[in-house]
Amino acid sequence: MTTSPPLAIEHTRVATLRGNEVLHDHTVLVRNGRIERLGPSALLPAPADATRIDGSACTLLPGLCDMHVHLLPSGIDPTEGVPDEASAWAQAEAYLKRLLDAGLTTVRNMAGTPWHLRVRDAVNAGRIPGPRIVTAGPILETRFSFAAMAAFGKLVTSVEQGRAEVHAQAAAGYDFIKVYNDLDPDIYDAIVATARELGLPVAGHVPFGKGLFGALAARQDSIEHFRSYDFALDVREPAGKERFVGWLHSTPARMRELAERTAEAGSWNVPTLVIEEALARSIKGDSADAPWIEATTDQTDLRSVFSPAALAAIAEGLPLRQQLLAAMDHSGARLLAGSDCPGCGLIPGQSLHRELQLMVQAGLSPLRALQTATANAAEYLGLRGQQGQIIEGQRADLLLIEGNATSDLAALSNVRGVATAGTWHTPAGESS
Repeated sequence: MTTSPPLAIEHTRVATLRGNEVLHDHTVLVRNGRIERLGPSALLPAPADATRIDGSACTLLPGLCDMHVHLLPSGIDPTEGVPDEASAWAQAEAYLKRLLDAGLTTVRNMAGTPWHLRVRDAVNAGRIPGPRIVTAGPILETRFSFAAMAAFGKLVTSVEQGRAEVHAQAAAGYDFIKVYNDLDPDIYDAIVATARELGLPVAGHVPFGKGLFGALAARQDSIEHFRSYDFALDVREPAGKERFVGWLHSTPARMRELAERTAEAGSWNVPTLVIEEALARSIKGDSADAPWIEATTDQTDLRSVFSPAALAAIAEGLPLRQQLLAAMDHSGARLLAGSDCPGCGLIPGQSLHRELQLMVQAGLSPLRALQTATANAAEYLGLRGQQGQIIEGQRADLLLIEGNATSDLAALSNVRGVATAGTWHTPAGESS
């Protein structure tokens, strides 16, 4: 059995993400994919055979986790510019490289196909470079919320069919179950119960018929985009029934109440503020340059999914979502970072950096925001103690950036290099 030489990242600032701990002028020594030692550089010389990385004027972080992505492509599809398997692999590797170049070492794919299982297994086995992948199967609904759902969803129209689909996805090897808007409450309950029996998390939107409090009572593992909070936030009597409008009719007290109830339930939230910002830009026709967006979304596409009232509420809703995020953090509710790339033209990787910056705008400290993409993600994935912090014995998923990300997350755009299980990559493409 051959082993790669050790890796030594020297003279660097280390944000361990163990609380607010920041170590200065330290060396991190990696061997066989794990963090073997860390200590003051003056006291921890690099082994003679080590690959040495100068971390001066840099910050070393745990690798970042984007907990809401959609991996491209979804398989061979000539209508989508993927005519054969060779093209599919080439496009998948290019997409994964963009994620890795931005410092992402784990991603959660929110709508999966058998093709995604093949890509996941290839990455996780080290056959192709990329971030570790966990993936849902096809999204489950009783009626498709919009026409495009047919491409990546599965209709379940009875309790029995819901249970059977969870068993089928578990047998296929998917990592979790994704639920969506228009899923009947009794079928949702059966899906959640069956997933629990099989040890699979349940994530996604909150079905309209179930409502936020029903999902919290069911202990849905993660709620995406603060879905269904809009209805619960509306303090009008009677509350409105239009999606997203409830954000405009909430109060700080109501936000605190929902944050506390969420904390008590233990469900995680993935706010995806960045895609809400991107939607708002598209609605307002704001085409100003933003390094995390490749293109704005066509107004016709938006109107095919959202009503005029919903679009107006989305356009003004980001500051209110940030207020709820701050209330969640203050209450101890559990938070994860996710981008929803490449939706709305979001750039893989850079959009997660922007998500963390929007969290800081909401009032979180830079280190607290980083925890949502590192230590918190590891806890959610059942990998606490194995990844997500820079601690001896943990998997060596690491991100070295130029500058001080402990005080300014803008530094995340300056990636010097990334380690996945101890293998060193640079944005220019070299690995060692």
